[in-house]
Amino acid sequence: MTLRADRCETANGIVLDPYYVQEVQDWAQVAAFDASDRLLVVRQYRHGAGRVFTELPCGGIEPGEPPIEAASRELLEETGCVADSLELLPVMAPNPARYNNRIFTFIASNARQVQQQQLDATEDIEFEFLPLSAVLSLIDSGSFVQALHVSGLFLALRKRGMI
Repeated sequence: MTLRADRCETANGIVLDPYYVQEVQDWAQVAAFDASDRLLVVRQYRHGAGRVFTELPCGGIEPGEPPIEAASRELLEETGCVADSLELLPVMAPNPARYNNRIFTFIASNARQVQQQQLDATEDIEFEFLPLSAVLSLIDSGSFVQALHVSGLFLALRKRGMI
């Protein structure tokens, strides 16, 4: 983790010194739909909150790696799935007040499993395809709460004409 201390002057002349900015790598996430319009979700433990959450496949973009390649790589590693196409949706900023990174959301069509997961030693990820109604119930119940994933899902549903 890199924490940068800046001197920040607001539009009305107030100086904040130091103003801390966390430098974080960009992320790529995938809203992947199968041929039956079910959404691919992953479940994994998140230590910051101390529990298991349902999310979209997502991960860091390596330096110099094109975002679409990172999205394809994360989809394959976390789930063993590929898709016929990946399309970039609007790029978002996770927290532009304190972070310098972006999240690239891709919508994937005709996702399907072609191999076993290729997880890192520190990962324990379950995955499944769920109908949209089940995903919305997970959001309502507090199991699918990662705000960037919910917003990425919203963008994907809007792109597919599902909302």
